[in-house]
Amino acid sequence: MITITDILWLTLLISVAAIWWQGQGVKSFALSKVKKYCENQDIQLLDESLIIKRLWLSRGETGAVQLKRTFQFEFTSTGEHRYLGFVVMVGWKVIQLEAQPHHIS
Repeated sequence: MITITDILWLTLLISVAAIWWQGQGVKSFALSKVKKYCENQDIQLLDESLIIKRLWLSRGETGAVQLKRTFQFEFTSTGEHRYLGFVVMVGWKVIQLEAQPHHIS
């Protein structure tokens, strides 16, 4: 027999899985934006990856509560040194995308 507790646990599990799944999509979208940014800045994205550094709730443009994610990436401009950059996403929108000051080759 299925109880209310079972339904609540199942709902929680499905919700967590849906948030994780959507987060993977947002991360992939952010990575595509970072790749384009690096190409435009003539810098090389290292490791082809983003690392989530911060996750919290924020209000989007419409006033709805959305997840705000900050991802960090590493890049090089000369091949000798690694530098950090970050991209901030609110929902599926890029709010900020910056790279540390670096040597220009």
